[in-house]
Amino acid sequence: MERYTWSSLLLLFFQLQSSSSLVYNTHTLEAPRDLNITDPGYLGLLLVKWSAPYGALMGPACRVRFYLTYFNTYLNRWSVIRTPSTSHRIQVDLSKEVKVRVHSLLNGPCTNTEVKSTRYAEVVRSPGRGSAVVQRLGCVFHRMEYTECTWEQANHTSLHRLYYWYVDSEATKECPKYIFHDGVRRGCRFTRGELPVSSLVSICVNSSSSTRASKPAYLYLKIHNHVKPAATEELSFNVVSDGERPLQLEWTQPVGRVPGHCLQWEVEHSSDRSNGSQPREKGTVTTETSLRMRLPYGKERVCSRVRSKLADCCAKHGIWSDWSHWECY
Repeated sequence: MERYTWSSLLLLFFQLQSSSSLVYNTHTLEAPRDLNITDPGYLGLLLVKWSAPYGALMGPACRVRFYLTYFNTYLNRWSVIRTPSTSHRIQVDLSKEVKVRVHSLLNGPCTNTEVKSTRYAEVVRSPGRGSAVVQRLGCVFHRMEYTECTWEQANHTSLHRLYYWYVDSEATKECPKYIFHDGVRRGCRFTRGELPVSSLVSICVNSSSSTRASKPAYLYLKIHNHVKPAATEELSFNVVSDGERPLQLEWTQPVGRVPGHCLQWEVEHSSDRSNGSQPREKGTVTTETSLRMRLPYGKERVCSRVRSKLADCCAKHGIWSDWSHWECY
C-alpha cells in the first residue's frame, strides 16, 4: 500500500482544486433559468427576473453573478448590467422590439479567471401589430414655467390620449389639459409642478381608430433637459470710446424662471440694409450679455440678433430660444 507524506497530500489537494477551477472554466457554468419579463404598467419600465442555474456554487467566496444585456432604444445601443441580484428594472420603448439576454458569471477562488457562461437565457418581445398614427412626439419646458408635449398625426384618427408616469407616482395619469388644433388633440400642457423637473418621466400617447389598429408612441425624458428660454426683447447698440471696436451690442435676460448663469448666447450679424435678409455671418457664442464689435469697413449699416439656450452645466440637451428682433446701427 502506497504511503503519502503531508507534502504529497497538500500537492494532491491543490491539483484537485486546480482541476475543479478548470472544470468551471470550461463546462459546468450553466445559463440562468426561468427568465421572464413583467410589465407593471409603468409605460416601459419593465421588471426582468430570472433564477440562478442549477448546481451553481453559492458560497460567500464563489457566488454566481449575472451579466444582463438589452438594447436601449433611447440611447440606440446595447446596455450592460452586472449584478449579483436575480432581478433588474429596465426602461424600454414598448413600440419597438424588446430583447433581453442574461449570462451567468463566476469568479473568485473557485476559478482562476472570470468566466461567463457560453449559453444564455433570452427573451424577445415583438411590438403589437398596427400602424403608427403619432409621429414626432416631444416635450418642451418653456421658460421653466410650463411644459408642452406635442405630436403629429401620421394617419387620421379619432382620438389621442396621453398618459404619464414617474418614480414615486402611484399609478399612470392622463394629460391634465389637452391642446387642440382643428378640433383634434395634438398636444398636452402641464403647468409647473404637475411634472417632476429632475426625475425621469415616462410618456405614452395612444390613439383609437375605428378602421385600423394603432401603435402607441413612447417617450422617456428628464424635463429639465428640454428647457426653451424666451426670446430676448431688449437689444441695443452703444458707442464706446475705443477706436478699434467702436460698438458694443448689449441685451437683457429673457423673461421666465431660467437662471441667468445657465444661459449661453449666440449672436448673429448681417451687414446689409434690409435687416438681415441677405446671407449672414456665422454666429458668435458667448456667456456674456454683451459683445464688442466694429462696423465692417465700407459698410454703412450692421444688424444683429441673439438667441439663448441652457449651457451644458445646466442641461444635457438645451433647446435654442426663438431669435430676438433685428437691431441695426
